[in-house]
Amino acid sequence: MTNDEIGRYSRHLVLSDVGMAGQKALKNASVLVVGAGGLGSPCLLYLAAAGVGHLGIVDADVVDTSNLQRQIIHGTSTVGVSKCQSAKQRIQDINPLVQVRLYEEEFTSETALRILGDGFNDNKPKYDIVIDGSDNFPTKYLINDACEILGTTWVYSAILAFEGQLSVFNLDGMGPTYRDLLPTPPPPGDVPSCAEGGVLGVLPGTMGCLQATEAIKYLLGRREGLVSGRILVFDALKMKFSELGLSKDEERERITELIDYQGFCAGPKATTTTTNKASSSDTTAGGTGRTMDEAETDEETPLSSSSSFQNLEPKECLDKLVNGWTPWVLDVRLQTEHEIVALPFTDKVSPHRTVRVTDIPKEGDVLVYCKAGVRGKKACTRLMELGVAGDRLYNLDGGIMKWRNDVDSSMPKY
Repeated sequence: MTNDEIGRYSRHLVLSDVGMAGQKALKNASVLVVGAGGLGSPCLLYLAAAGVGHLGIVDADVVDTSNLQRQIIHGTSTVGVSKCQSAKQRIQDINPLVQVRLYEEEFTSETALRILGDGFNDNKPKYDIVIDGSDNFPTKYLINDACEILGTTWVYSAILAFEGQLSVFNLDGMGPTYRDLLPTPPPPGDVPSCAEGGVLGVLPGTMGCLQATEAIKYLLGRREGLVSGRILVFDALKMKFSELGLSKDEERERITELIDYQGFCAGPKATTTTTNKASSSDTTAGGTGRTMDEAETDEETPLSSSSSFQNLEPKECLDKLVNGWTPWVLDVRLQTEHEIVALPFTDKVSPHRTVRVTDIPKEGDVLVYCKAGVRGKKACTRLMELGVAGDRLYNLDGGIMKWRNDVDSSMPKY
C-alpha cells in the first residue's frame, strides 16, 4: 500500500481483525452491487470509504428528484443522469483509488452470468461477492440462481414500510439460499410493493449499511459472524432486531440454468422458458424486473392483456372528456397517494385490493386510474370478476404519472 493509502485507512489498520493484511485484502477485492438505489447507495458509499478496490454497479435507471429522499449517493446535481454515472462520481469523490465498472443495462437472464462473471482482470474472473439492491422478486430469484451457478456468495436485503430483512446466501457456494427461504414466489398481488406500502426513508440506509458490513466481514475472512443460516429482521418502528432460522434443503436440485423470472413470479398461468445463455420484499418486496430498490416508478408485475376492459392513453382520455364524456372516476390508489396528487374530477377513492361493485354506479362508464396503470388494470379485472361489464370499464394507461407527463406537467410527481 502507498503512504497515502496507509494514512487514509490508519484507523482501520489498528483494528486487530483488519491490519495491513486485511486492508490489502479489501483493496484487492471486488464487489458487484445490483441496484444503485436506496439499498445500493449507502452500501456503495461505505464499501468505497472502507477501501474496497473494485466496485461493479448494475442499474439501467436515471436519477429522479423523487429518489433523493433515500438514495443518498445521488444529489440534485445529478438529476437526469444515469444512476451508474452518478454513483461513480460520488464514489470517486470519496475515494479516487477505487476502480469502478458500470453496467448501465437491465439485469436479466441474458445478462446476469456475463455481468457476475466479468470481474476486473484475468486474475479475478468473477466478483468476490454480490450485493442485492433490488426491489422485486424476479431480480432476487435471478441473483440467487446466477450466484448458485457461479458459486458466488451474495448479501440479500428487502424493505417495506418500517421493516427490513437481511441474510447472506450461498455462503462459499454451500450455505442456504433465497430458494430455501422462498422456494416459490407468493402469488402476484399478495405482497404490496413499496409504491403501495411506502418505506421509511432512513430504512434502506440502515439495511444498506448492514449489507456493507456483511460484505466487508466476508472479504476479511470473518465467516463466523455472518448472517448465514438465519434471517435478520429489523423493525424500525419498535427499534428491535429479531432472527429467524434458515436451513438448506439438501434434497433440492442444484440450479444449473437461468429461466424467465418474470414468468416464474407471475404465477402458474405464465409460460416459463429456460435459457442457457451466459448472460434481470421475499416477504417484504415486490415489483417489476428493474434493479431499483423501491419501485418508485413502477408498481407491480404487469397483468396479461386478455381482459376486455379498455385502456385509454391520457391524451385520448382528455379528448373524450372535452367532447362530453362523463364517466364515474375511481382512484384505486391509497388515500395517502390521493392526497399527494389526484385528478380533480375524481368521484371516489378505493384501493384496488378491496374495490367493490358498490364503489361504482350501477350504470354508465367508469374511468379507473392509479399511479402507473398497473393497479388500475387489476381493479378493472377484479370488478369484472365481480360481475361488472368490461365495456363499462376504462383504465387510464400509464396512470396519473403519465397524465402528468402528457397533459398537466404542473402536477406533483411522487
